[in-house]
Amino acid sequence: MDENSIKKITDEVSSILLKKNQDYASASFDLGLNGNMVHLWDKIKRYRSLVEKAKSKPNFEGLDDTLKDIIGYAIIGLHIFNDENIKNKIDG
Repeated sequence: MDENSIKKITDEVSSILLKKNQDYASASFDLGLNGNMVHLWDKIKRYRSLVEKAKSKPNFEGLDDTLKDIIGYAIIGLHIFNDENIKNKIDG
């Protein structure tokens, strides 16, 4: 692992995240941190299932896609968290 390998992954995740955000019209932000937690939980459960059944091929997204989605939802969670903190400071 080095800076280039990390940048390659984060650049790809950023591109995917921006494209999905356009497709879903920012729906991942609609339910706040609780909704984000549910999305992450679903992806973690998917990750666990894929790791435990490593010998069988998944019907849809594989381990690589699932890990990228987990990173993406973590980034969304940070955006929601930061937005809520800004809102609380303004309203508070």
